[in-house]
Amino acid sequence: MNAQGIAEVDLFTGLKERRYLAGDERVETFMVEAARVAIERAHGAVLDIDRLYGYTSVAAYLTPNSLYEVHHALQLSEQTMVIPLNNEFSTFLLGILQACEAIVAGHSKHALVVCGTNWTQYMDYTQGHALSVGDGAGAALIGPDAEFVLLDYATQTLSEQYGAMTMQARESAHPTYKITEEQGLHSFQVSAMHGIPTMVLSLLKKHGLSGKDIALITHQASRVLMDNWAARIEPKEYLDTLEQFGNLTLASYAVTLAYHYPLITAPYLVLAAVGVGYHQTVLLFKRSI
Repeated sequence: MNAQGIAEVDLFTGLKERRYLAGDERVETFMVEAARVAIERAHGAVLDIDRLYGYTSVAAYLTPNSLYEVHHALQLSEQTMVIPLNNEFSTFLLGILQACEAIVAGHSKHALVVCGTNWTQYMDYTQGHALSVGDGAGAALIGPDAEFVLLDYATQTLSEQYGAMTMQARESAHPTYKITEEQGLHSFQVSAMHGIPTMVLSLLKKHGLSGKDIALITHQASRVLMDNWAARIEPKEYLDTLEQFGNLTLASYAVTLAYHYPLITAPYLVLAAVGVGYHQTVLLFKRSI
């Protein structure tokens, strides 16, 4: 409980179920499976992929990241550039952004973004957020003929909050995730609570849009945050998988997008991420087909 009398457990609400890896399972297996499904749904080919973005969190080694293992399992070309992005929780968004920039610049034709999390193995279960976390993986294939095209983005970096939320070794060599009682909960209650809707609405206003024009996918740690964002932004469609899968950290956006993609009817799509460090990122897409 912090100085304001707020207990962390009271902020992480809305969970009904979560998925976790069994003792003999590895998240990289699910990352490869998600990637194959994404390629198949996009009618793509492995040989056409020249960049692989994403991250495994937490990988077996401090470095290299096991995104290289995903590259090998998918039998991607030796000329496919592998770009691990250690930017929890916005890795999927930043992967899409960098892929789109590379394609527009003529340096890439098709890029694959793959994110996987096994954080249930790295939780301190005395902490209030721990039971909201699930394991999973998601992927997307980025190319010139996509149904949604990247229109714009916004980002905010509040680096004074560095250290508010960390994954590190504490009482043992096994790392665990922790949100500090003061600065960490401030990131939750102030930076995320108010920052995300302010960024989204500002970006929409820039393009003459409102919440009624968009399908929205956000970080899904808690109903406390998500209900506030829904009330502020008022999206046409607010898509999430919190009740089904829990907080999938960096994989939430890809998993939720894949899960709900056939149901999206809005002409615009917004992805909004929060992340440690502390940073926030919003991507705005326009339906092209």
